[in-house]
Amino acid sequence: MNWVLWVVGVSVILLGLVIWRFRLVNLLSNVDGVRVINKEKATRYTAYYLAMLGVCFMVLGYFIEGTSERNLILIIACFIPINLVILVFYMVAQSCNTK
Repeated sequence: MNWVLWVVGVSVILLGLVIWRFRLVNLLSNVDGVRVINKEKATRYTAYYLAMLGVCFMVLGYFIEGTSERNLILIIACFIPINLVILVFYMVAQSCNTK
């Protein structure tokens, strides 16, 4: 297991939980605090997105350690589109929550 990616994943998950727990909409660069319809929903979406991203980093750290170079390229080639799909779902959900 690659501990650096695991620590990054856990840190991202904890950041999402802090944003959700304390409703820190001002930390979100893609959300205008004035135009947000529901701050709780905006921070909850962010927490879900960061949790999924953190889990992806942790899974990548697990699989990256003992693999060959060819398999590593395949894993990273799958990691990037998965993260982009998660990002698109997050952005669409946040856009539905603004005026």
